[in-house]
Amino acid sequence: MSSHVSGNPRLTRDDGDWVLVLERILEHPREEVWAALTQAEQIPNWGPFTTDRDLTTTGAVRLAHIDMPEADEKEGYVLEVNAPHLLVFRWGDDILRWELSGDGDKTFLVLRHRFANRQEAPSYAAGWHLCLDGLAGTLAGEKMPSMVGHNAVNYGWRELFARYAELLGIN
Repeated sequence: MSSHVSGNPRLTRDDGDWVLVLERILEHPREEVWAALTQAEQIPNWGPFTTDRDLTTTGAVRLAHIDMPEADEKEGYVLEVNAPHLLVFRWGDDILRWELSGDGDKTFLVLRHRFANRQEAPSYAAGWHLCLDGLAGTLAGEKMPSMVGHNAVNYGWRELFARYAELLGIN
């Protein structure tokens, strides 16, 4: 996995919260990316949690961390779904907004992660970087190792954390 940071990460202030913006170009059609983002059986292949249902309709959902038994299962709530363009859900106190655009064989993905504590931004950015690497690999048909939870440090998480801290201006 590369610790190369792509997609111009940004951290913005919005209504008292912080919003981390990560972008990725995926070499796959939007419908395939959408399925990987929303289908309960696909999410654990790349994401940091399992879900008790597909994320294709609004309403409550249970989200459980992968490989972090000490972390509580969190109440989630799917707030908005517009397939295959937009998925917005709450994970605990945070809000994740996934936007997909593009056509043909390429998808432009924008992830906006809204949270309260600015100091958490490099940690979230490093974690999502690995998840997006996992998503790209999974879409390419590769059997990806789990790079989430405690496993993240084995795949360059510390280096990514330092790089994002620098890019986002957090020390």
